[in-house]
Amino acid sequence: MLTSTEQEIRRGAPARAGAPKTAPARTGARRPSAPAAERTATRPSAAHTRPAEATAAKPARVRRPMSRKQRAPFVLLVVGLLCGGLISLLLLNTVLNRDSFTQDTLREETAQLQRENEALRQANAKKEQPAQLARDAELQGEKWDPTVGSIEVGQDR
Repeated sequence: MLTSTEQEIRRGAPARAGAPKTAPARTGARRPSAPAAERTATRPSAAHTRPAEATAAKPARVRRPMSRKQRAPFVLLVVGLLCGGLISLLLLNTVLNRDSFTQDTLREETAQLQRENEALRQANAKKEQPAQLARDAELQGEKWDPTVGSIEVGQDR
């Protein structure tokens, strides 16, 4: 709860002459109340109060705290930036994980194709050996002819 002086300061009203600039700190303990006659007797007289011109000579500089209306856009901006950063990190992580799964799949496919390629190379190398070629020729009905492919030197044609 604000005092009337604090309310005037927040509204921007000029400081009153003789008004305290800050309120004293309140403690949890209460003072026992005294009868009204005793309270009036203990008050200082007008002669002991400060002159008005001494207090009004220099106006008090009051620092106004930031209002909630001024803080709200900044807070929303910071929260928005944090949320945007978090969402972009989550999307980046998702894309990287998806690419990781694709990469693993492609590596497995490449390894399988390399194994198949090596098996085909070995099968082809076996079929190109001379002994295998001769067996395959006999299976197809071909016979070896010793006269074919020989060159006779010294004979006229």
